[in-house]
Parts: sequence; C-alpha cells; structure tokens
Amino acid sequence: MTKTTKGTQADKELPLLTSVDDETYDELAALIGERIVHVALWEDSLADALAEHTGETEQPTTFDLDLYLEDGVYFEMYGVACFDDPGDDAWQGLEQTGAKLTAFVTGRAQLGDVAVDEDDGLVLVIAAAQGRTVYLAVGAWLLAEWDELPDA
Repeated sequence: MTKTTKGTQADKELPLLTSVDDETYDELAALIGERIVHVALWEDSLADALAEHTGETEQPTTFDLDLYLEDGVYFEMYGVACFDDPGDDAWQGLEQTGAKLTAFVTGRAQLGDVAVDEDDGLVLVIAAAQGRTVYLAVGAWLLAEWDELPDA
C-alpha cells in the first residue's frame, strides 16, 4: 500500500528518535508479539527528496513507512531498509517492497523482536505465521497511538 503525501506527527514538533537507549528498548520490547494490522509505505520519502537533490535515479533501498500494531500503537518510520536476512542485500523498489510488506501483514505478521544494530539503531524483526521474517533497519522513528486505521 502506498500513499503520496504524509501528514506526520513530526509536524507537531515531536522529536524523531534515531538511536535506542535502555529505556527506549524496554518500551519497544513491551510491544513484541503484537500483531501488525496495517502498513503504509510512502511514495514521497525523505530519502527520495535527497536523491532528487543529488540527481540519483536508482531504485530506492530505503523507504518511509507506518506500521500499525493491533493494540493501537504505530511506528512512523523514516529511512527504513528491509532485509530478508541481515546478511542479504536490502529490498529494492517501491512497488516490490510495498507488495512484500502487504503480504506479511495479510499473513498475520507480528512484531517478532526488537534489536539494536552496532550503532544503536533500531531494527524491528517482523515475523509472519508461515515462519518467514523480515528485518527493518530504521533510520529514524516516532511511536504514536492510532484510533482509526488510514483508508486502504
């Protein structure tokens, strides 16, 4: 699922998080096991804006997306790289990434784990019912509450 414009919580002066400390990790770890009920992948991302500025035209490997959890919490994430395995190359292309993420959500995916990379960056591990996983290496994020899912 893709959207063209994004009205963000960041617009309301909430700071973006870019690293995970102990307190943040504990808060995020409490969400492990929550089912993912919706994902919104944004066509216009911060990375795209930078690429346009520098003239790069390759298929994108980082994306901005929102990940909605069943309990009413969602991640608003920027600069997300998606991997089938931490040793693999990042997914490429907006349409392909959107289709893969949507397949995970319809496959009753859940937040399988929360990890931290070598630079204290956030890595979300999404687990599908079929035993498949995807790793989301997140550049920056906000955690907020939702009352109503966005239109599909």
